[in-house]
Amino acid sequence: MSRYSYCRILVKGLRAEDVHPLVRGLFEGTFEMHTMTVDGLDVEVRRNPDLQESAEFPDDFVLWPVQVEIEPVTPRGEDSMVETVTRILEALWEAKAQAVAACDFEDELPWDGGVRRLGTAGPTWPSA
Repeated sequence: MSRYSYCRILVKGLRAEDVHPLVRGLFEGTFEMHTMTVDGLDVEVRRNPDLQESAEFPDDFVLWPVQVEIEPVTPRGEDSMVETVTRILEALWEAKAQAVAACDFEDELPWDGGVRRLGTAGPTWPSA
């Protein structure tokens, strides 16, 4: 299995119904139910089934309320995975949401997929 075969982005600060139009606008696509196909990838936006509101562990992103799952449906999809996940992450951060990617290629994403943004104040961006 390729390291680009799956990615999950956990989101806090936006509702799933707010993330749908944000992602739809990025790729000018349409959702059928909770899933949109773009660049050989299925992008699914829904409530996180593992959701738990925890004041004790507010940065435990695996428990955040929204998840975006990205999975290739064609070989081309694996080739576009890093770019697509990056675009989604940056759009979420620009919308003032907290977002962290959990995948095997986090090291290829800005802010290591967002994990280095946890606990930082404000939307600072990495230098080039």
